[in-house]
Amino acid sequence: MAIKYFGCALAVALPLLPVSAQESACNAGKQGEIRTFKEVVQSALEADLRPALADQAVAVARTDKAIADLRPLDSLSLEIENFPGIGLAGNIDNLEITGRFSRVWERGGKREARQALARAGVALAETEHDIIRHDIVHVIETLYIEAALLEQRAQLACDRVEISSSMKETVDRRVDAARDPVLAQARSLTDLARAQSEAAAYRRLAQERRLAISGMWRSTEDFAIEPDFVKRRLETARLEINEVYSPQFEKLQAEDRRLTAEIELKKAESVPDLTWSAGVRKFGYQEDMGVVGGISIPLGTRTHATARAAKAQAQQGLIAAQERVLRQQLLREAVGYQRAAQNALESMSDIDERLLPEAIRALELAQDGYGRGAFSYLEIIDAQRTLAELREQRLGHVETFILNEAALARVTGREDWQSLVETNQ
Repeated sequence: MAIKYFGCALAVALPLLPVSAQESACNAGKQGEIRTFKEVVQSALEADLRPALADQAVAVARTDKAIADLRPLDSLSLEIENFPGIGLAGNIDNLEITGRFSRVWERGGKREARQALARAGVALAETEHDIIRHDIVHVIETLYIEAALLEQRAQLACDRVEISSSMKETVDRRVDAARDPVLAQARSLTDLARAQSEAAAYRRLAQERRLAISGMWRSTEDFAIEPDFVKRRLETARLEINEVYSPQFEKLQAEDRRLTAEIELKKAESVPDLTWSAGVRKFGYQEDMGVVGGISIPLGTRTHATARAAKAQAQQGLIAAQERVLRQQLLREAVGYQRAAQNALESMSDIDERLLPEAIRALELAQDGYGRGAFSYLEIIDAQRTLAELREQRLGHVETFILNEAALARVTGREDWQSLVETNQ
């Protein structure tokens, strides 16, 4: 009797649940204009401020190039010697004033080496653009995939809403005919409300991802995901590993070229420069004038230049080691992404070919048997739960496959991924 009264109370209470908003989740119209994945990537790249920061770094490097074009400064000097003494020497006028002009004669190709080093610095600064674009596309792609898969989960929940609604009509007829207890009606209402609640929750999460994407270009407007985005990603997926890729490689190689230019500059600096000077000297007595000149050569330049070149060569060795480590790390990641995607693909195939058909057939048999009174509502619930779990598992494998395939594309530098990174260059 207690179960009967509980079923009656639950049947009365459940229709009062706020399901109208939840029902709208399955009947919702378009969120807005459809924005393709490439379109949102383009918008995010145009709005992000980090590429502008990289532009400023390039501008700074170009000023270094302009400075490298300049030759050493000339100099003018004035020297005063032999001031009149004090006492007996006060009448002796030996004051000497010398004016001198000096110029450095650069030798060994230093100017050309400085210019080459500055050009390498500009090229190094420009590599930051690809790194920034790579990061932006990665963030957008992850959010877009998550939004698309959340919408598919919402659709699965809506499918369960449709099944639960149909079953509720059958249960209502059997309860009205006193062929089933009121508790069965309460269970059917619970299943319907749960499916509606899940659909609404997934819709909200999908909208959250879409708004996070549109927030990249400072917009609060919602948009719609490409309807066939997930299907197309499954159909066009590729899992081969030909080579690993990262924009960090370009940065490391640019740094290596900069160090090579620095080594050449240090070699040029081993050749000492000549500083020549010429001027006039005025002698105190009899207003005599004289011409002076000179040449100076620094000593020890080869030793200092060799030490600095050795440091740059050691840094090149460090860069080469970093590149090998990065390549090894990316290769390991690529193999991991490939295996995860392949496992997910095999799991999807198993569910599609063997498990789902049997689960659908079991649900149809349970529904037909329940309509004839051969089974109870519990058999239908069990069949529905099995089918729902399989579909959720399949969608989980789809998510694993697409995310790992996308990550594999990033670390292997496939043409389709690089075309996205090269957008807006």
